[in-house]
Formats: sequence, structure tokens, C-alpha cells
Amino acid sequence: MHTKFTVFAVLLLVLAAVTLVPTLDFPSSEDVSTFIGPRLWPLSLLLLLIVLSATLLVSTRMSQAKERASDAEAKAAMAKNPATEPGQQADAGQDSATDNVTDSTTEAAGVALNPGFLAANRHWWLMGTTVAYTLLMPAIGFLLATVIFTLACTLLLGARHWAALLATVVIAVALIQGVFSTLLGIPLP
Repeated sequence: MHTKFTVFAVLLLVLAAVTLVPTLDFPSSEDVSTFIGPRLWPLSLLLLLIVLSATLLVSTRMSQAKERASDAEAKAAMAKNPATEPGQQADAGQDSATDNVTDSTTEAAGVALNPGFLAANRHWWLMGTTVAYTLLMPAIGFLLATVIFTLACTLLLGARHWAALLATVVIAVALIQGVFSTLLGIPLP
């Protein structure tokens, strides 16, 4: 589990670093006639992403170190107090081997046998949805791509009632359109 979090945090840091360079090329508030320039919001989000990704990476590494230390302590305690009956250790090993076979069978079947697959990999699905949103925007336009993106993310995050889905999509699109077009005067594609 630590490996997944570490890989995810590193990928987010790389994504933020790669997108930071073009974001710095956006015009600042001095270059345009608005109070807040087009660079402020993406730059703020990227800096927040860097801070949160670094925090995730550090906390994952610290948790991994604590887990290794507790495992080492448990092994040391086992070495001091060996099992009284040799059969106890053999039975425990057999049970874990049976459990591993069951787990690997479930993992091999994938989504069909494991209903928690979507929940366990939700972060990857959200990242993929964000990439698809970015690629769809020039092709189908900002408004339609935002409606599809908001609907997909709301479903991925667990909303199933039609009223919640509709309210989320309408509010998100209205806020984005209203803030950028009306309040900031930034035209959307």
C-alpha cells in the first residue's frame, strides 16, 4: 500500500513540475486589465498540489518507517519467546498460504469478483478523467466538456441520486462560467 501512495505522490509532483513551466508563461495581472491575472489561479493550484503531494510523500515514508520498526520489534519479540509447540507455526503458515491463494484468485478476476476495485483505484480514475477532460475541451468545447467531466467525477466520488448529480453539474458549471466570464472577464474556450 505504501508503494501505491509513494508512486501516486511522485507522479503528482512530476505533473505539477511539468505544468509549472507553462503556467509561469501566462500573463500576470500587470499584463491584463483585470484585478487577478490568468496566472494566479493555476499557479495557486499548482503550488497547493506540490505542497500536498510532498506532504503525502513524507507522511507515507514516515508511516512505512514506523511499520518497519514495529515489524522488527515483533520479530525480536518472537525470537525471545519461541512457540511452545512446533505444530502451531506450521498451521499458521498453512492458513496464510490458503488465504494468499484466495486473494490472488480474486485479484486475477479483477473487477468482476472485486466490487471494491473502483473505490481502491478511484484516484487513478479521477486522474484519467481529468486528462480526458483536458483532451476533450478543444474538441467539443468548454461547456460540454465541463458538464461531462463534472458528471463523471460526481459518479466516481459516489453520488447516485439524480438530484445530487444534477445539482452538482449545474452548480459547478454556473460557478465556473460565472467566475471566469462575469467576475474575472476571462473568456472561456
